[in-house]
Amino acid sequence: MKTAGVCLILLLAGTAYASDLDAVKAEPDPNKRAELAADQADRDLDAARAAWQAGDWDKTQAALNQVKEAAELAGASLQQTDKQQQPRNNRHYKTVEMKLRNLIRRVDAFRLEVDYDQRDTVNQLETRLQDLHEKILDAVMTKRRKNE
Repeated sequence: MKTAGVCLILLLAGTAYASDLDAVKAEPDPNKRAELAADQADRDLDAARAAWQAGDWDKTQAALNQVKEAAELAGASLQQTDKQQQPRNNRHYKTVEMKLRNLIRRVDAFRLEVDYDQRDTVNQLETRLQDLHEKILDAVMTKRRKNE
């Protein structure tokens, strides 16, 4: 009974986080927006796990879509900082990279929890997160050419 109450609280909190992504989008500083979006993706994964434990696959899928949207916002925000400062000199790239790496690990663990026929959705999310993570790492590790 206690677990059901915790799941319900997390589920209700997950619906409140959907509007938080709009607040993250409103952040004018792209560096801070990227970090906030990565944090939001982490909270959305918590909401997805709570919805799945409550047995609501539709809400789980919606929360997983929110994870993807928040992670993509983090990547897009970092690309906006590219024009201001080189990625290898921007500490926010490393912070977001570590948050995404942790998020990928959590998504992978969640993938093993869900039923076999539901894993495709989680696999697609994990693949997209890995692509974003690789782009961020590539931006940090690649030196810019002098003529750019």
